[in-house]
Amino acid sequence: MKNAFIFIYFSLLFFIALYGIHLYWMIIVYLKNRKRKLLPESGNLGFTEFPKVTVQLPIYNEKRVAVRLIEAVIKINWPNDKLDVQILDDSTDETCELIKVFLDKLQGMNNLPNISYLHRDNRKGFKAGALDAGFKRSNSEYIAVFDADNLPDSDFLTANIPFFNDPSIGMIQTRWGFLNQNESLLCRAQALFLNAHFIIEQQARFWGKMLFNFNGTAGIWRSKAIIDAGGWQFDTLTEDLDLSLRAQLAGWKFVYNNSYIVPTELPNRISAFKSQQFRWSKGAVQTGIKLLPSIFYSNLKWYVKLASFFHLSSKTISIALLFLSMLLVPALYIRLESGPVKLFFIDLPIFIAGTGSMSIFYSLAYRYSNKERSIKDIFLLPALTSLGIALAVNNSRALLSAIFNRKSEFIRTPKSGSTEINFRKVPKKYLGIRDNTVYIETFLAAYSLTALFVAIKMNLLFTVPFLLTFFLGYLYFSVKGLKEQYE
Repeated sequence: MKNAFIFIYFSLLFFIALYGIHLYWMIIVYLKNRKRKLLPESGNLGFTEFPKVTVQLPIYNEKRVAVRLIEAVIKINWPNDKLDVQILDDSTDETCELIKVFLDKLQGMNNLPNISYLHRDNRKGFKAGALDAGFKRSNSEYIAVFDADNLPDSDFLTANIPFFNDPSIGMIQTRWGFLNQNESLLCRAQALFLNAHFIIEQQARFWGKMLFNFNGTAGIWRSKAIIDAGGWQFDTLTEDLDLSLRAQLAGWKFVYNNSYIVPTELPNRISAFKSQQFRWSKGAVQTGIKLLPSIFYSNLKWYVKLASFFHLSSKTISIALLFLSMLLVPALYIRLESGPVKLFFIDLPIFIAGTGSMSIFYSLAYRYSNKERSIKDIFLLPALTSLGIALAVNNSRALLSAIFNRKSEFIRTPKSGSTEINFRKVPKKYLGIRDNTVYIETFLAAYSLTALFVAIKMNLLFTVPFLLTFFLGYLYFSVKGLKEQYE
């Protein structure tokens, strides 16, 4: 029994370490290509005439940010006769009326693009369904997409359309910036987490000629690439990832423009953050189940297939972390019997592979994010590790939901319209769904605290930092989650 337990425990650690090794690979590819410049230069259109572009704005119950988005989009610098703006509104609240009132105010104004308003009576296909409905009404060569919380600058098209001079390019993705990254510890941690994805991972996949994805917003598609890929499909919660992989399997190339930033908004509540992570996690697993066989049997190079496997299966780490969380106390007794010196030679390589790679990954993201640094950011690296562990319950639920093919609604991430300099209190009815996984997280916070006391009593002090990471993560989710539950 003891040997079986040791095998299970260290198998979990080794499994996590494998994904850490993959992360080292991404880091090496990024550092090798970090100084490469992306061409063509912004502003050099290179077209004999301006191509027609449709800007799609999928909106669902976003009364606090919808008008702000439309105001920004109609200021985009592009010939009005070559620019169509589609407001794809699936809202069931007062967002519809707010948009209509704003559009009425625009009537008779000069120098505006063509604006069309499409309201669906049902949410078939959710966001993908709205984008598909708009796409079928468009005759543009290019399709740009912005989520409701985006604030694109006026030069978005002139800075990015030139990359389509290469006829093999099917999609251009720009980097996200964050309007409210200093609003709270949660927002600062998310900003670093997403900066690592955009600054390190996306660039590594792009320059390393691996498959990478449209992030659902702040990007531009060539219409023909969407058609060749089979169009928007509704069978996963990550329609952006799904379409991206299908398009690249169809032979289209993608461009990642890290130098161009589109501001967006981070969830400022634990429940909203978790619902977003649930959608991303479940959708990634659904897409993996759907497309990994096609990727494996394609003519792609072996390292591209391997990178895609790690990319699409990375959410399985949540299950390993959840089991690891439940084995904290028994593991201490095994360590006491085996002795710290014997286990050190197992723990150290696993620690370097797993935790070490994450530390370097997020440190590089912090170094190259070009944001103002604060003394508070010193705590972000351990905070990110704790948050990642605490997400294990939520993301394991998403993983199992995908594996057993349980139907899930596309749950919007509530937007408050907040920025670093302008935070507005959000009405309770606009804060999103209640989250019952908080009770499991509360139990795991108490359990990991118990493990801490046991470790101290056994004089296994070298395990305390490791156990603190679990305890603080679950404690933060528990306190914040319960507070939101009973507000």
